[in-house]
Amino acid sequence: MKTKHLTLLAFFSLFIAFFSFCKKTESEPNYPINIPFDEYSLEGTQCQWTNLPYNDEVIVINNKEELEKYVSCSENNFPAIDFSKHTLLLARGKNSSGVLELNIKDLQQHSSNKYSLEIEITLSDTVNCKSWCKALIVKKMNEDSKVKLNATFKKQDIVYPYDVPFVEYSLEGTGCKWNTPQSLCVSCVKKINSNEELYKYLRCTDGGSYPDVDFSKYTLILAYGRVTGSSFELTFKGLQMSSEQNYLMKFTISCNPLSQQMNYWSFPVLVNKDVDNYPIQLIVNHI
Repeated sequence: MKTKHLTLLAFFSLFIAFFSFCKKTESEPNYPINIPFDEYSLEGTQCQWTNLPYNDEVIVINNKEELEKYVSCSENNFPAIDFSKHTLLLARGKNSSGVLELNIKDLQQHSSNKYSLEIEITLSDTVNCKSWCKALIVKKMNEDSKVKLNATFKKQDIVYPYDVPFVEYSLEGTGCKWNTPQSLCVSCVKKINSNEELYKYLRCTDGGSYPDVDFSKYTLILAYGRVTGSSFELTFKGLQMSSEQNYLMKFTISCNPLSQQMNYWSFPVLVNKDVDNYPIQLIVNHI
């Protein structure tokens, strides 16, 4: 009889343990979980994002008052969100290259209050520093929820030859002039990456100062040379990537062929830092 009672007790204990295990398993989600979302946009309104700290993070917004810190409207109001049911995720960041496309890969939940947002960013070869943001509406999250931003970058597909964007750099009205080593070559090209280096090619008088360059983001390309003729016209034909690792900088020069007077020319442009690692071939056609 005692053995029978012990057997029943062991069976009952095993049943309770199995039931508790099944109940616990059913109550705990199987992480990670893919979270559905809808994109939220201010396009078509008189509103814009403001006060955004572009530090590659995600702001979790759970009420209208918090959202109003990041939206500025000249007319009307931003699209309404039911914060009793939803949370707004505001992802933001900044790049030295322009942003061609933002693609949300997935949003996953890893625990009760930990999430991750995967974004693929396609970069374009522009010289301007570009900030970006992406807003998503999701089912209501806890106030203490954290969303980790994982951004991957890829370059746009390029068909060669490719015209490289640039910004002209001018000394007009500054009291400074180019002081290039005029006797060294018929045509030369120099990549400049610091103010100390730039100053070697300048001659400033009467307290003149040259326009600042942020060399952490840009490279200054200075093309210069000499031409025989009493007058001449220099035409910049563009900067191109002829292949993945080669650049071409093209000019045409028209001048008076009857004169033996020596003249000098220079042409500076600002481009993004990608050009630093590759040679630039200077092509000057005289017509």
